[in-house]
Amino acid sequence: MRLFFILITFLLVSCSDKELLLTDKILLGQGELQGFQEDNTNYYLGIPYAKPPTGTLRWKPPVNHSGWDGNLLAINKPNSCMQPTGFGLGPFIGLWVEGSGMNWFSKKLLNIGANLGPFVSSAEASQSEDCLFLNIITPKDNDSKLPVMMWIHGGGHRFGDGSGSYINPDIASNDVIFVSINYRLGALGYFAHPALSQESPNKSSGNYGTLDQIQALKWISENIDKFGGDPDNVTIFGESAGGHSVGQIMSSPLSKGLFHKAIAQSGYGVGNVQKLNSEHGHVTSAENSGVKYAKYLGVDGKKNILKLLRAIPAEDLLTIGELENDAFNLLDIEISSAWHPNVDGWVFNNSVLETSRAGKTHNVPLLIGFNADEGSSLIPLFYTKEMHKENKDWIKSSWDLVFPGYNQPMPTSVRNWALNMNRDSYVAAQRFWGDLNFGSIAYFAAINHSKINENTYFYYFNKSPSSANQTIGATHGIEIMYLFNSWIPGWPKDNADNVISKQMQTDWTNFAKTGDLSINGWNRFSEDMPSQMNYEANINQSDSSQLELFKPIYDYLSINGE
Repeated sequence: MRLFFILITFLLVSCSDKELLLTDKILLGQGELQGFQEDNTNYYLGIPYAKPPTGTLRWKPPVNHSGWDGNLLAINKPNSCMQPTGFGLGPFIGLWVEGSGMNWFSKKLLNIGANLGPFVSSAEASQSEDCLFLNIITPKDNDSKLPVMMWIHGGGHRFGDGSGSYINPDIASNDVIFVSINYRLGALGYFAHPALSQESPNKSSGNYGTLDQIQALKWISENIDKFGGDPDNVTIFGESAGGHSVGQIMSSPLSKGLFHKAIAQSGYGVGNVQKLNSEHGHVTSAENSGVKYAKYLGVDGKKNILKLLRAIPAEDLLTIGELENDAFNLLDIEISSAWHPNVDGWVFNNSVLETSRAGKTHNVPLLIGFNADEGSSLIPLFYTKEMHKENKDWIKSSWDLVFPGYNQPMPTSVRNWALNMNRDSYVAAQRFWGDLNFGSIAYFAAINHSKINENTYFYYFNKSPSSANQTIGATHGIEIMYLFNSWIPGWPKDNADNVISKQMQTDWTNFAKTGDLSINGWNRFSEDMPSQMNYEANINQSDSSQLELFKPIYDYLSINGE
């Protein structure tokens, strides 16, 4: 028992109080700043890229930061953006831990507060509405213009931040500049309302989080050369909601010229067809959801509604949809499910779906893919075994979750594919939903993009935790630990995991350098040659997985959905 508590103390308490070695000063238009050096890496943390979106700037597009007096010490991780704490990413990571097959002792340490890797960071400990910051990590003594990679974190557009275990030297050690960002989330990032649209000179509301991401790209374009980065070689990359954000930025006219390559991991935004002020099938408009939210907040129908809304403490805007104490209800779902980007005629002229199939996404190289078992740590969060037993048509339910309100029924071949899955019914539902929500969308986006840019590449992550007792497979988000070499303490892994981690870092950064992975042995992806790189125990290339599922969905989405 004594050893147990010694180990706990070692994990939870910092073991070093050494004085930071500061970098040379960097002079920006905003003012001077310094970061810190550690080993062969420079870190610049918490640089403001826009004014605090507070007070009268709440629910407005980001505004250029006016600068600071004196020297800014960019040495501390910034506040995360406001987000609920009653649900958050904890249960999601809990399913990882329980299904990973790790030993009981490691689980015990994690349950008492050890660091939980890339997803769990300072998000719940240090939140603020003043959160529009970015972090920059560079190789030490860099004299040349290096490729820049801007990471967009996931979390359903409601949770997460750009710090945590993303702040490590591994990506930058491959001779690139790594940038991670915060952007407004949930009600503060995606709340739309007729009064906000009326106030806007662009008659837009609700896309503030996306505008933050674009503002960060503008800041990079203007400033990254001071850190040794090349503003003409910027790659955006992200996972889950970050992958959706990549697809959304690829579809926005406001981002043209600000980035030059894109990597979308487990998301692209095709399935999210929400409009600002008109219905889409069964999907209510963003403004209508916003009206219901204002009523929920008790300010509906007031003449000075925007002044009243902006006076509400940020903490009080987060009480809906927390999934806490069985308080979750249909109103929560309707309102909080609208906290995503919408087609407003300014940030987005059309949905990602329509932009993709029309071949009008930005013409840059694209690397896109998904994981084999996306649903194993997501489906149980909202669809239990008991609910599954009572569901007489789980196949249709899965389809409706991914493609709500589409004007034609699910193709018969898709239903037959699900019926023929040789798995336990509940496990089959998880796999089917994951392949629909992530796999088929990635395939659809890749085929369309390959028609405008030959440098389109597809990956498939299929590496389960290295334990005979694991039950989650290659679940949603698991590839992030490999990409950042940032592991949950006690995670079961072996040499194959280390090889995959190193190869993914090499492939991602090679893509950022040239946009042409064919020179590194990859097959380009196209409709005629749907090749994918398989990250599994033995890394290999093959034809795209689940073609018999993805092809009919591609045909379906090519004519349906708007």
